[in-house]
Parts: sequence; structure tokens; C-alpha cells
Amino acid sequence: MKKLGLTLSLFVLFASSSFAATLNLGVASEAITLDPYVQNETATSSTLSNIFDTLIRFDAEYQLIPGLATSWKALDDTTWEVKLRKGVTFHNGNAFNADDILFSFDRFKNWERSGFKGKVSAIDKVEKKDDYTVVFTTKGPYPLFPRKMTYMRIMDDDYCADKTPEYLGTHPVGTGPYVFEKWIKGATLTLNANAKYWAGVPSFDRVVFKALTNDSTRVAAILSNEVDLINRVPVKDINRVKGSKNFIQKPGLRLIYLQMDHPRADSPYVTGKINPFADIRVRRAIYYAINEDNIVKYLMNGFAKPAGQFQPQAVFGFDDSIKRVSFDPAKAKKLLAEAGYPNGFEVVMDAPNNRYINDEQIAQAVAADLAKVKIKVKVNAMPKSAYFPKVNSSDSSFNMLGWSNSDGDASSFLDACVHTYDPDKGYGRYNGGRYSNAEVDRLIEESDVMIDQVERLKLMKKAQKIALQDDQNIIPLHYQVDLYAFNNKINFTPRIDSHLYVFEMSKK
Repeated sequence: MKKLGLTLSLFVLFASSSFAATLNLGVASEAITLDPYVQNETATSSTLSNIFDTLIRFDAEYQLIPGLATSWKALDDTTWEVKLRKGVTFHNGNAFNADDILFSFDRFKNWERSGFKGKVSAIDKVEKKDDYTVVFTTKGPYPLFPRKMTYMRIMDDDYCADKTPEYLGTHPVGTGPYVFEKWIKGATLTLNANAKYWAGVPSFDRVVFKALTNDSTRVAAILSNEVDLINRVPVKDINRVKGSKNFIQKPGLRLIYLQMDHPRADSPYVTGKINPFADIRVRRAIYYAINEDNIVKYLMNGFAKPAGQFQPQAVFGFDDSIKRVSFDPAKAKKLLAEAGYPNGFEVVMDAPNNRYINDEQIAQAVAADLAKVKIKVKVNAMPKSAYFPKVNSSDSSFNMLGWSNSDGDASSFLDACVHTYDPDKGYGRYNGGRYSNAEVDRLIEESDVMIDQVERLKLMKKAQKIALQDDQNIIPLHYQVDLYAFNNKINFTPRIDSHLYVFEMSKK
């Protein structure tokens, strides 16, 4: 047990005693939860990066740098020794040490509600060598160990011991640069500067995340200076925003794609129940039928790039040889006829309406294109809080999703969205379409433990070619470009992972 240095209430009072500088952020999507292990979702991770630290982290240029770990090294092919930072305290005053790593890893990997099991499925265990040294043992060679540690936000084992998951999801305590004050869901999340943060005192004494999911409301807020910065500037309002605010764009990591029900003979939201998506000719027909160039030009105002594979070029695993197929509705009709659907079919397509740039509009555009090849699509758009549980549990026949390889490696998508759903191993956690191919699984698992990066790249490329080109497991649409507007009060440089990490921002 660790000695409690300060009560949470006293520490928050100390950290928030002066509000000389308050930063107001208008975010297009708020956190789903403040529990760091429930949901692997960018808006949630972005928020939590301000409250929790990880052992290893990425800097703004996406290079690995120390976090709560001061160093890490491979002792042999299956053993990693990690040295921990001394003198760090949690927001409640508890001292950080190796016990917190043991607790956090167990919750990260074994907790039934963890959304991150696949990130550490190759790690067998962690052991305490002393209060500031831990040793991780992997099931085989695991070169991705440092990158996967960027996902594991460290929790206080003493604080969590007598708290319910529901309480932890609304009352977070970390070691990060900002301390939780209050959360009014759907409205505001208020954080105060951690005056004892190990990396230095943050520039802003207080930060308020304002949930502005409506595009017009978010733009009005930045134009009126109600907020100092907004993300996801609506593409239709870019010229308007540029006229009075700083505007910046950053090529992002996020793929927007379509997912289909693969294994079920009867699919719940297809009229007549018979599952047309079980036939690869139907899946390929959908790919040919979508005019992605028009979506990028008219809906995204040019601020997106048509996608032909699982990840953009910045991610390790990109394959130059894989190109997007050409828009060809005649070929789509031919494939549908060959599959026994000359008159198409009817299906409900689920989509979020407050998560991705123009998400509902993109879904409607896809539906309009598919109508031209006689596939009648009814778009069922809903808030992400209802959407993600629905599609991730396979309560869907056809849906639109986004994924960001936030560790810069293709294994992120391959492990979570392509590998066969395997809750015991942690693979396929977000493979709601339940695509499955044993050879693809073998290639993914082999690549996860391959030390030779040249050979590893070959394995990942082969897995993608089989899954995408041979099996058409998903339909890629485009890669998002991240768009921000901010006033002259702050210095801001966007990150490639799109996280709003306030510690990297400063006052002018």
C-alpha cells in the first residue's frame, strides 16, 4: 500500500487556486468515458491524454519518448526491462511506483470490459523487480512492445481498489498534466493544471473541453471567441473561418471505411434476411459502385484523400502496390447479376452522426450511389454513444466506421479490425463484421512477433492483400485531413494522431 500524501480535494484546490489562463476548446466529439481502458476511440484517448500518462509516449513528431518510464530495453528476445520515473505522484497525492504498473497491466489485459486487450495479447506477464523497475515477459519476440505501451494509461492501484467501474469512469485520477474537476456529460469537461506535474507546470491553469457536436455551433463559437480552438472545422465553412482565425490542416491517420456482415447466412437488417454480403461478388460490387472522388470533392471540399487500403502512407505497413479500384457502376451491376441480385436488395446501413467529418452525409452519399445499382440502403444514423456498442457487438448488417493507426503501425488495424474475433487472445475486438480467414490470422500473429522489420513488412502486406484484395473484407473510402481553427491567444501545432494534448500548447 502507498502512503496518501494529499487528499484529492486538497490537491485539486491547490492545483486550481489561480485561473490566470483558461483555455476553452470546442471539440466535435466528447469522450465516451473517463476510464482509460473501456474504449479505444480517438476522441476519448485525446481527452484522457491530458489526465493520464503512459510509460512510453509519442512526441509531436511521433517519435517514441519517455513517459512514466525513464528507459526500456530488451534483455533478450522475450524480456523487456522498464525503469520507472521516481518522485511522481498521482493527482490524489499517492506516490507512483511499480505496483501501479502491475495493476494497470492486469486491468488493461484481463478486465472483461477492456477495449485494449489486443494491444498486449503478445505480452504474457509483468513482474516487479523493485519499486521502480518492472520486467515484462512476452510470448515470443515482440519488437512492437514500446509502441504498444503508448496505449496503457497508468492508474493508481490504491485509488481503484474500492471503486466501481462506473465511478472510475466519471472520477479519473492519473499522473498527467491536468487534474479532473468536473464533467457535465454532453456539455463541458473541466480540468485544472497539475502544479506538481513531473514534466513541468502546464501553460494553462484551466482547460474546459466544450462538447460542440453541431458544426454550426462549433464554428459560431470560434468566430465569437467563446472558445479558443476548435477541431474538425466543417469543410463548408473553411473560407469563412479563414477570414478571421488561424486555420491549419494536418494529414491524418484515420481511414473511413464500410464494414459488412460476413459469416451469417441470415443477416438481421437485410430485407428477406438472406445475407448478400456473404458473396464476395456483392462486396466487390459495392466497392465499384461508390464514387469516392465525388465524396472527396463535394462533401469533403477536397480535404480528404481517396483510400485504397487499410492505412495511409505515413503508417508502417503501407503497400505501394495496392490501389483503389476505379469507379465503375456497370461492373458493379454485372457482379450483382452474377451473384444473383440483378435487382439488388434492401439493407439498413448504420452510421454515426457525431463522430467523423460529415459522417451522416457520407453515409447518405454512399446510399445514393448504391441506389444507382439497385441496392436500396436506408441510413440509420445515431450518436456515437449508441453507435459503437451496436456495431462492435455485430448488431448490424452494414455500417460505416473510422480507424486511426495511432501507434503508426499497421498492426493496430490488422490486430483489432481484420483478425478473427477472439476475445480470449484480444484479437478482432473491433471486427464487428466478423470477417475471418485462418491464413490472414496466421500472418498477423506471425508479424506481431517478427523482429526483422523487412520480413515483418512482407507479412503485413501479404495479410492485407488477402483480406482486402482477395476477400474484400471492407470497403475503404478515404483518409481524413484534420482541420483546426484557433485564435491569436495560443500557440498550437496539430499532432498527427489528432490528439488535443494541452501540455504542448502555450499562451502567446
